[in-house]
Amino acid sequence: MITHIHHINFVVADLKKSSDYFAKLLQQQAIVENLTRRNVKTARFEIGESVLVLVQPLSEEGVVAQILARKGEGIFLLSFATDSIDKTLLDLELRHAEKRLGVNAWSICDISPLDQFGAILQVTQNPIDINSD
Repeated sequence: MITHIHHINFVVADLKKSSDYFAKLLQQQAIVENLTRRNVKTARFEIGESVLVLVQPLSEEGVVAQILARKGEGIFLLSFATDSIDKTLLDLELRHAEKRLGVNAWSICDISPLDQFGAILQVTQNPIDINSD
């Protein structure tokens, strides 16, 4: 079951400039990471239960760079939180969707192509805290 918006990704040309703007708007500093395996640098902001992620390509190679070149800056991914990706995929009858590990050990799975709605739709499940009661 979908519970809320987990995260929204914006593709940006200048991560420093964009993260400075959102840091002022949201009154918080970003968590900045280089994700070399995805060829991007990110800045994350937590907003309640949701996360805003700014994504800058590190070169002209890769999916995010292609999105920036084709569409320009803006929202390119909307991810919905779920307690169980497996159950959500079953409910949506998406038997062949591929799960992968995202940042913060998020389990993620794309459920629509970029061209379908103008942004990739995705489901995300947070890692289970084995220390919680």
